[in-house]
Amino acid sequence: MIYSVEQNTFIVMSYCRNGTFVNGVCVYSVIVCKQEYLTKYRDLTIQETLSEVHIRDIINRFVRTGSVDKEKSPGRPSVSEEVVNNLRLLEQNPQTFLTRLSQQSGVPGAT
Repeated sequence: MIYSVEQNTFIVMSYCRNGTFVNGVCVYSVIVCKQEYLTKYRDLTIQETLSEVHIRDIINRFVRTGSVDKEKSPGRPSVSEEVVNNLRLLEQNPQTFLTRLSQQSGVPGAT
């Protein structure tokens, strides 16, 4: 299930709100957070998909980034202009063996 920003924010707020002090240390309950969420969003037909793993993931994301939004994907790794030019040159000679192409271009995988 894809959770809205509102739902993920509610999860973080519920988690923090329900913390209790035990021996001077604040202890948080994922179970209480889940119960509060299910009470708030009981009209959702797919509410049973909320898992404790998702709650922990949202909390960890919030602690790490300060946001409940998903982080941007880094995307594809960049390839240097030199490698691109080498591949274009090698492309012109299709008779070259793959291992030689790999060695000449610096692109792994055909060795």
